[in-house]
Amino acid sequence: MTSAERRGSDGVRASRALLSLIEEHSADDFQAAEAILGGQKELAQVLQLLRDFKRQQSPGDQEPVSFEGLREIVRKELIELARANAGVEQLIRGWCENLAGLLPNSTFEDTVEQILAWVESRYSSPANRVSNFADMLRVASRAAGPDHEQRIEALLRRLAISALADNVIMLPTLYSMAQLRTRWAPTPLPYKAQESRQHLAERLIKDAERLASEKIDEITDGLLSEGLRGPADRAIAETRRRNKKAHGE
Repeated sequence: MTSAERRGSDGVRASRALLSLIEEHSADDFQAAEAILGGQKELAQVLQLLRDFKRQQSPGDQEPVSFEGLREIVRKELIELARANAGVEQLIRGWCENLAGLLPNSTFEDTVEQILAWVESRYSSPANRVSNFADMLRVASRAAGPDHEQRIEALLRRLAISALADNVIMLPTLYSMAQLRTRWAPTPLPYKAQESRQHLAERLIKDAERLASEKIDEITDGLLSEGLRGPADRAIAETRRRNKKAHGE
């Protein structure tokens, strides 16, 4: 066997082993491994990539995005970011002390829960809550480093895509989804009748990245909020609109 043939054979075995690894383990498995081996930076980065890849390739294994689900994701990610960089824990404890009043002898997990509860009590609007949760993740990820910053931004965009695709109550048709593009462009997003909701949601994000990159964070948060809206949110918004009109605002 020549050297080239040997390298080719080794490559085939390595590829099969990698595919087997991905097939046999879930995103949560890779996240657990990352937590255990987080001290080995290079290996942790590989595990992050495998985790994110698995989540992207297995959308059917995930629960539909909800506000409660988003809150739990934010809680877990803030804890993971603090494990990756000690400066993140100091940052979040500082937030809690300045905004909510840090409770004595709190564990870091307690502190994260406290600051999330403060956001919920401070902002009654789901859209404001989503925006603040997303901002917390972004600031914490920047403190943790560029790799984490990119990962968190990709996570938020995936969540926005999933929320839009899943919300058949408030966005029942492709037309209603395509209309969301008018937030950053003059016309709705063109679409085909047979296009999947998931694909249309993905194209909305890509279109915003292309046409409105300077405000992509704001758009991502807005789309995520839109995807998490329910009938009660619409009723509340309509009541507020009527009240403002009645008071001449």
